[in-house]
Amino acid sequence: MKPMDSAYEERCRQLTRQLLDSLDGALAALVCRADGIEIAQAQRRPVDVARLAAVASSLGALGDAASREAGIGSPRCVLVDSSMGRLLVRCVGQGEQAVIVALLTDAQMVLGQVWAQLRQAETLLTGSPA
Repeated sequence: MKPMDSAYEERCRQLTRQLLDSLDGALAALVCRADGIEIAQAQRRPVDVARLAAVASSLGALGDAASREAGIGSPRCVLVDSSMGRLLVRCVGQGEQAVIVALLTDAQMVLGQVWAQLRQAETLLTGSPA
């Protein structure tokens, strides 16, 4: 996988801060490469970023495999809905420019708001509407 340029990395940093600023229930935001290497992160609650990036990468791959096997097209998001919060993983881009945006939220976060912000995130990172 080729390295990201500094302008793209800065957009990723802006994105993670924007996600936390715009969503009250957001606890942590992360952008990582498809192989699980962190690009940018912001957090309100301490999280192990390396572990979260590895989990997000695995969930992205699982979503891809599940979508392919079910014949339902390219995956957009994978949601882990747990008793104390949610983890949303959005696959953005393709090929060597593919990244994963992961958002950890509290359990009260309204999913519609999260979906809208993740669509905007994809537009910010790819330059095209989601």
